[in-house]
Amino acid sequence: MRNKGLICLILIVVMMAVGCSSKDTQVETSKDGTKVQDNKGQEKDSDVDEKEGKENVHSDEDNKKEEIDDMTSASKKEDSKLEFDSIPEKVAVGTIGLTEIFDALTIDLVGVPSSKSHNIPERYADLPAIGMSMQPDMEKLKSLELDVFITDSALQDSLEESLKDKKIKAEFVKTSGYNDIIASIESIGKAFDKEDKANEIIGNMKKVEKEVMDKIEGKDSKKVMIIFGTPESFMLATDMSYIGDLANRMNLENITDDMDIKSPYLPFSIESVVAMNPDVILRFTHADPETSKKMFEKEFAENPVWNALDAVKNEQVFDLDPHYFGVVANIRCAEALEKLADMIYGE
Repeated sequence: MRNKGLICLILIVVMMAVGCSSKDTQVETSKDGTKVQDNKGQEKDSDVDEKEGKENVHSDEDNKKEEIDDMTSASKKEDSKLEFDSIPEKVAVGTIGLTEIFDALTIDLVGVPSSKSHNIPERYADLPAIGMSMQPDMEKLKSLELDVFITDSALQDSLEESLKDKKIKAEFVKTSGYNDIIASIESIGKAFDKEDKANEIIGNMKKVEKEVMDKIEGKDSKKVMIIFGTPESFMLATDMSYIGDLANRMNLENITDDMDIKSPYLPFSIESVVAMNPDVILRFTHADPETSKKMFEKEFAENPVWNALDAVKNEQVFDLDPHYFGVVANIRCAEALEKLADMIYGE
């Protein structure tokens, strides 16, 4: 994310004020244009920049959405492989997801990110905290006299200059999507002489993936609506998001597939939900999952529009476990794929 002052971990604490009717702002998006409606029912028109694929509505909500896009775009950065002259001994990582990968590869660290919503692997429980993923404490990093600081490539734009100013050697790896995780495990394993362990982890992941794909082979594809909820808003997750990537991998039809906006997450209007009429609704949260879940339940209980959907009528609405399903991918993504298949097609 660009350095706009938001303080979130890589798995993101997000706040947005767009979404359904109970929220402050509604944004209806189409190929032809966008209407913004405030909570007083006042509408204003705005054009969609077809060339850039972005809305020309620059509210606070849009800025926050852009920040999420920066964090979650699975294809934003080119692949980067770690290469060192010798194996680094003093290493700190910038995201919880990376601590989990390093833990699985049994690689020691000297610094880990702070987190209010995710646990640090036990191996690193007593290590110094370097601050939140999106705004690590540069002085703390400098004090650790690191051989290298490794964090997510989505943060490269916002952190690279500050790291250079402090003369902190940094490397960036992609962890946004399913394939990114596999590539990162492979790259880290090779760079830290843990190739055998990396190959074992990746082999297990591919084994689970094959079992899932064999299990759902020949099944009818279903239309899914993936809703990302925060305590302030709902958004739709596209195939560019991590969970959308999982759905696409299972050949599920995402209701956003026909939309002409390329972004991991999109605002939507309650009116558009009826026309979408998904077979399955997947709901997931990140920041403050319990509050977001209550918000989901309240919205679905109080807004009769949802009751018109086949997914609701057929009890095909699922709340995703944030341990497996987050805004970005994690080392449990093969298990997530398995859980998703079980939800949609039965165990």
